Amino acid sequence: MAEEAEEKSFKDLGVNEQLAEACDNLGWKNPTKIQVEAIPMALEGKDIIGLAQTGSGKTGAFAIPILQSLLETPQAFFACVLSPPVNSLFKLPSSSKPWGPALVSSVQW
Repeated sequence: MAEEAEEKSFKDLGVNEQLAEACDNLGWKNPTKIQVEAIPMALEGKDIIGLAQTGSGKTGAFAIPILQSLLETPQAFFACVLSPPVNSLFKLPSSSKPWGPALVSSVQW
């Protein structure tokens, strides 16, 4: 991932142990700049609008808080992600799928 914020860890941002370990398993050692800015606000329940370059970690910036909230309060139809660029829309399922095995024993996509 681009632009790592070396002094912060995912745990420092408020990410729980299970997701912090999943980040590590995905090779995400440190959060990127957009993740450092967005994750704590999203975990507080605030809406976020993030602008950053391709490969900067935007998907993780919104997916990690969504997954953490979902782990805390499991339910169907949990989040709505608005993604105007078509290429981002097609990227979301493929970039989110690796989280499944890290979080639950059986995930259907």
